Amino acid sequence: MQPAVERLTAGLIDGLIERSDGGEVVDLVDLLAVPFPVAVISDMLGLPYEDGKHLWKLADDWSHVFSGLYTEEDLTRADASAEELAAYFREVIKDRRATPRDDLMSSLVQEATNGRLDEDELMALILFLFTAGFAATTNLVATGVLALLDHPDELNRWRADKSITPSAVEELLRHTTHTTAASRVTTRPVTIGGAEIPEGVLVLTLLAAANRDPARFPDPHRLDLTRDNGAHLSFSAGAHYCFGGSLARIEGAELFPKLIDTFPKIEPAGTPERRAVMGLTGYTTLPVTLGR
Repeated sequence: MQPAVERLTAGLIDGLIERSDGGEVVDLVDLLAVPFPVAVISDMLGLPYEDGKHLWKLADDWSHVFSGLYTEEDLTRADASAEELAAYFREVIKDRRATPRDDLMSSLVQEATNGRLDEDELMALILFLFTAGFAATTNLVATGVLALLDHPDELNRWRADKSITPSAVEELLRHTTHTTAASRVTTRPVTIGGAEIPEGVLVLTLLAAANRDPARFPDPHRLDLTRDNGAHLSFSAGAHYCFGGSLARIEGAELFPKLIDTFPKIEPAGTPERRAVMGLTGYTTLPVTLGR
């Protein structure tokens, strides 16, 4: 995916140059944090980008209820969006069966044809891939930019030395923790921190807290783009490790250096609006001015 990520990054940065010319306020969520990962996952699945933009809105409505905190109106909208998403992908599946292409969607359909996935599993996997494919990176871009603006010395350090990019991306992932929690069900009685937890109990593990554990990360609330204190848990761990983690790293390593190099001046231009979904750290708006 590296060539596609490079190509899509270049196009979006060019768009930002055009939109921000003259000191105009731009919304980095609307113009970068959302369209970038949507374009990447659409390219991977073999979907037209224009379709991907519409599907993103449906998937966003659908995922809004995942946390369990929602109104009846939210639930009605999520149901309608899920139905529309499924209807769209049913047509895509039918098309790939008739005319396979060189994309991930065709590969998944072939797995179903070979009997390794049933129809429900195929649909569930496609819906999950599309939704998860943009959520993490959308949140990483917005929270990462804000973290850098809050730590101008670290921002300038990265501008001056691009060799720190791998550790800088890992530190942004740790520091912002786009997915703040993960749930597990105990398979046997277990004692953790003196608390006895029976078998079959739902446990919420706070990944964001683990990523700020002073026993693992000295001065954990400080952003240090060259930090090397072992693995963070932003992509969870073990059997449930996020298999999109590698793609998110590629996206971050391509996007952030291009953004901070193209625009030596990135200034807040209003109050960012937080995304109100429990378990996900992100923003729905991030107004800034960009200077070249």
